[in-house]
Amino acid sequence: MTNTHRRAVVTGAAGFIGARLADQLAAGGWEVLGIDSGRSGDWSRQTRRINRWDADICDIDVDTWSEALEGVDVVFHLAAEKYNSSRSTPARVIETNVTATERLLRGAGLAGVGKTVFSSSLYAYGNLGPDPMDEEDLLHPVTVYGVSKVAGENLLRVAQRDYGTAWSVARLFFVYGPHQHAEGGYPSVIVTHMRRIVAGEAPLIRGDGEQQLDYVYLDDAVDALIQLAEPDANGLTVNIGTGHGVSVNELTERILEITGSDLRPISVEPDWTAGTRRVSQPRLAQQELGWRATTTLDEGLRKTWLEHR
Repeated sequence: MTNTHRRAVVTGAAGFIGARLADQLAAGGWEVLGIDSGRSGDWSRQTRRINRWDADICDIDVDTWSEALEGVDVVFHLAAEKYNSSRSTPARVIETNVTATERLLRGAGLAGVGKTVFSSSLYAYGNLGPDPMDEEDLLHPVTVYGVSKVAGENLLRVAQRDYGTAWSVARLFFVYGPHQHAEGGYPSVIVTHMRRIVAGEAPLIRGDGEQQLDYVYLDDAVDALIQLAEPDANGLTVNIGTGHGVSVNELTERILEITGSDLRPISVEPDWTAGTRRVSQPRLAQQELGWRATTTLDEGLRKTWLEHR
C-alpha cells in the first residue's frame, strides 16, 4: 500500500509487532509517529525513519493526546501490558489496557482521527479448545489480560458513538518471527527453544507436548493490520491466525530439524497449557479482507533462526 498523504500513529512502536508495522507503513509512504515507553520495547528493531515519541501511554492525558493526534488518519493501538511479565500486576494491566486506552480514544476523538485499528488477542475468548475460536463465539475471558482486551474492544464502540471514530479489531494469535524476545510478554516457545539450542541445551517440553497453538508469522500479521486500516474494513473484528494447530512436539521437531541440532527434547512437569488447543477460525479475515497467512511454518522458523545462530 502506497499513499504519501496519510498519517499514522503506532503505539507500542518499539515492540515486536509494532516496530515491523511502523516500518511497513513508512515503506508504504505513510508519515508515522511511533510511541513507546521502552518498558518492553526496543527501538533498535526499527529499520526506517519514523517520528519517535518516548512516552508511557499511562502518563499521557486526554489534552496531550488530542494535540499530538491532530491531523492523524489512523491510530494503530498495539501498546499493552501483559500479565505474565515479571514486572506486571493486574492493576498495571487495567491501568494500561483499559484506563490509558480510554484516554487515548477520547483524545483521538477530540482530534478528529478517522480510525483506530485495535490489537486484541485470542485471550479475549477464554477458550482453551478443542474447538477453534470463531469471531461469533461469546467471549468468556479467564485472565485479567483477556478481560482488558474485551474492555478495549468495547471502548472503541463508545468512541464511535461519542466522536464518530471508525474502528477495526485484530484478535491476534501466536505471532512469531525475528526480533521477538522472551522477556516482557508471553514467553515464546520458539524463542526459548532457539536460545537453548544456541547454548547447547536441549529444548524443554512441558507435559506430553500435545497442546496445540496457532502460529502466524510476523509479516502476515502486519499485513492484516494494515488492511484493517482501510475504510472497507470499518467495524470488523477478525481473527489473525492460520487456522491450523501445531503441537509443541511437532514444533520442537521442526525447530530441531531447521537448526540442524542433534539435541533431543527433555520432558518436564506439565503446566496449565496441558490438553489445550488454542487455534483460530480465520474465516472473516479471508472473506472480508481477502487475507490469509501465506508464510509456511518452516519458512517462518528459518527466518526466525537467522538472528539466533
